Amino acid sequence: MIVGIIKKSDGLISLEEYRNATDETSAVSTFCSEYSPALSVADYLGVNADSIDLLKNWGWDFSEVAPTLKEVIVIEGYPMPVNVGESNDYNQFRDYQNGILDSKTWANLSDSERDFMISINIKETSISKLADEVNKVTHLMSTGQAADVESARLLIVNKWAYHHVLDIESCSARAKALRLYVEVGTYLSKEDAQDFFVTVENLYMAFRDQAIKGINYGTETGIIDYIESTFETVYEFAGLDSKGYEMQNGDEDMTEFKKSLIDVLIHGKYINLEE
Repeated sequence: MIVGIIKKSDGLISLEEYRNATDETSAVSTFCSEYSPALSVADYLGVNADSIDLLKNWGWDFSEVAPTLKEVIVIEGYPMPVNVGESNDYNQFRDYQNGILDSKTWANLSDSERDFMISINIKETSISKLADEVNKVTHLMSTGQAADVESARLLIVNKWAYHHVLDIESCSARAKALRLYVEVGTYLSKEDAQDFFVTVENLYMAFRDQAIKGINYGTETGIIDYIESTFETVYEFAGLDSKGYEMQNGDEDMTEFKKSLIDVLIHGKYINLEE
């Protein structure tokens, strides 16, 4: 599981890296003992993050009924690289875990790993949605967590609800990131930038408030379909390509502009503005 550690009092040095431990107790003990005098365990355990500082690394303890965002020490078995992007937000963490699932495959996961993948609503990329649902229902019933198909379905729905709240938090942070506006201003004139945001206003709000991204990103039609003028959507001929914006840096076909938007909104690259 993911163990959250966050400072409670002023003046304490915050965790700036991910690290491994064999269990929660040793993770806490090791972290606190790095200071002289050693920190009290009570200084660092179980504090909700009221204000999210994305310059630090954050994560969720999925052993909780309602996971809350915390600064992270990673327990062995679910490692997170020191930097998988420029935000280390929930969806970056989830994408990283999806890569692990695709590599190992569902069939080769332990029961606890399967529980974890269900908690963050991950599907093995190579299988169908139906096959994924059958795998998860079968697992929950065979491990005694659900008595029948319907109770398994309800358990999956409840876990999805917690995931969706975290998904919204991640999308909201990306939508309001300074880097998004810097990138738009880099490629568009101020007049075209204003036109862009007016044009995508409803799609932007759906992304920010309900994590609606686009048909190729696990949701219904969304802002990414507009940006990519996605084939066989309402935006195929009425998306960003149709606007004819004059790029400010020679990006005539808007390839780099689109990439910069996707980097922020989908890949979560929004901390280091020089990246």
